[in-house]
Amino acid sequence: MTQVVKKLFDGERKLIYYFNFTIASTTAENYEIDVTDAAKCALNSKGQQAKALTINKAWWSVNNSATTKPLKLFYEASADDLALTCNFADDQDWSTIGGLKNPRSSGFTGSIKVNFSSVTNDDTATLVLELIKDYS
Repeated sequence: MTQVVKKLFDGERKLIYYFNFTIASTTAENYEIDVTDAAKCALNSKGQQAKALTINKAWWSVNNSATTKPLKLFYEASADDLALTCNFADDQDWSTIGGLKNPRSSGFTGSIKVNFSSVTNDDTATLVLELIKDYS
């Protein structure tokens, strides 16, 4: 298993992450961007913690043997909300509409889960996320 996660930028309003997953030992890869973890999502200048993250832009390249095992992003809740499914290579920009909003379903935490469900050795996924911090 190889998982590289880098926080590229953490500002007052934006948060940018880079992910690179390589499957080994038939184990799916998971990562959570926990909005309440100050190490993953820094406080603003007023000392406030963001309450939710919005996906503003996404770039990805997924090399998986089975396209039925894509990279998926979820808004964490009692029953997680699927935010985005990523296969092949593409990019999306929702900035003109304020981002891909968290629906804030029952039991929402404001966090984002990244899951690469492939279990075939040497399958890879690379993802860059630009997130917007929501303090309300």
